[in-house]
Amino acid sequence: MKAALFVEPFHLDVAEKQLPPLYDDNLLIKINTCGICGTDYHIFSGTALAKKNTVLGHEFSGVIIDKGKNCVNFEIGDKVVIDPNIYCGKCKFCKEGKVNFCVNHKALGVTLDGGFAEYAVIPSSQAYIIPDNLPLSEASFAEPISCCIRGIDRAQIKVGEIVSIIGGGTIGLIMLQLAKISGAAIIIVIEPVEHKRQLAKELGADFVFSPYDNQLVASIKDLTHGGPHLAIECVGKTETAALAIELVIRGGNVVIFGQPQLNSKLEFNLYEAFKNEITIKTSFLNPFTFSRAVELLSNKKIDVSKFPVTEVGFDSLPDILKNGYNSTSLKYQFKN
Repeated sequence: MKAALFVEPFHLDVAEKQLPPLYDDNLLIKINTCGICGTDYHIFSGTALAKKNTVLGHEFSGVIIDKGKNCVNFEIGDKVVIDPNIYCGKCKFCKEGKVNFCVNHKALGVTLDGGFAEYAVIPSSQAYIIPDNLPLSEASFAEPISCCIRGIDRAQIKVGEIVSIIGGGTIGLIMLQLAKISGAAIIIVIEPVEHKRQLAKELGADFVFSPYDNQLVASIKDLTHGGPHLAIECVGKTETAALAIELVIRGGNVVIFGQPQLNSKLEFNLYEAFKNEITIKTSFLNPFTFSRAVELLSNKKIDVSKFPVTEVGFDSLPDILKNGYNSTSLKYQFKN
């Protein structure tokens, strides 16, 4: 089969690769769509880790074309979306229900072959059947949605609270919709790109701001009578994390969700955070949230159909990862 292999930082090799054997608990998937995630950019640039000579891509969907004899809950022809995170179930953290800290954690598209390929052999435990009326291109958003659900769970939004979201890309716009579902009274999105701010408004943001506004913090604190109750950072940069901490009201909460680069260091006014009893949380992976993501997508509670998507093939993948995000496109998707 044809696949995109991560050879080393800044080197993605599109080549023929032999499929592994199909064991009794495995499914053979013909891949339809695989989203290109910020993590893929980090891996390509060497600022996140992945196993060399692995097929990248962890946000993928497709159709079952063969199955092992133990896969009794699946049929050939089923449309499925894949949870890439595989936990051992045996280590200290798994036994305590903290599976996202699993010391033997593996991930399709990071340490095991993933979705930038024609086909994938996956453990049946990682596959979720989706309804026929859910397009596979939309289903591939289940993985980022599942991670965002973890972030929203960590945020513990109370009905009627004011929520600010820093970053209006794919993750920020998913967080916006989840915050709305969770009962936020006012949602503020901070995003530099005009068309993404407009899309945030269409999806339910009450106010949008550019981070380049010289009076940004003062304007939001004045608008919210002291600051939002919660700030969710969806960029992964030290300056946006510091902004989130500065922004919230006394007693407020911050969730740092965006994936930072390796060895990132954050500086902020420790005394102000201490005096104001600011709670700072992070969010990692998607423990026990994937089925909820599938339900939200299947029942049209999260709308990704409005997201501007650019479809790319094998020939474009290396250049897309090399050049990074294009501000005119919200999301790139590999299409097989």
